Amino acid sequence: MKKKHIIVIVLCVAVAVAATVGYGVCHRRAQGEENTLSSTDGAGYAEEDMPHADPMMVGKWRNTDNPHWYKVYYDDYDEDERLFWGKEWDESEDVFEEDLNYHGNSWFRWEKKGKILREYATMDMDDVPIHHAFTIKKGSTDTLIYHELDYKKIVYHFVRVQ
Repeated sequence: MKKKHIIVIVLCVAVAVAATVGYGVCHRRAQGEENTLSSTDGAGYAEEDMPHADPMMVGKWRNTDNPHWYKVYYDDYDEDERLFWGKEWDESEDVFEEDLNYHGNSWFRWEKKGKILREYATMDMDDVPIHHAFTIKKGSTDTLIYHELDYKKIVYHFVRVQ
């Protein structure tokens, strides 16, 4: 019986030592990860690595022909698609900003390269982008005029409201 007691005691001590060592290793790894994370939490860290949208585009715009139609271009970058977020709604169709599901119907991703504005509409059901391309005729701090890339006679006039 004494051999069995000694073996049980040795096994218990070995398990306790292994648990202590395992805890120490996990704790050190967690501390290392926390230190890594906290070093990136500094002001401006994420913003430096993140692209920014054209400041002339960012804001809330109202269509001059239909003053109930709004578009908002955000400086909110979608890293997966490498595009910025935006949304639009038409209050004359009883659709209001507060009715929109986050990143669902009426939301779009967008990019502006030179005079070309591309929007990729999203849907509630599935994130299948619907592409629209425009040529910007005039873009300033308070006016945005563009036409369909393929249909130059369809021209949209917007004024900034925010």
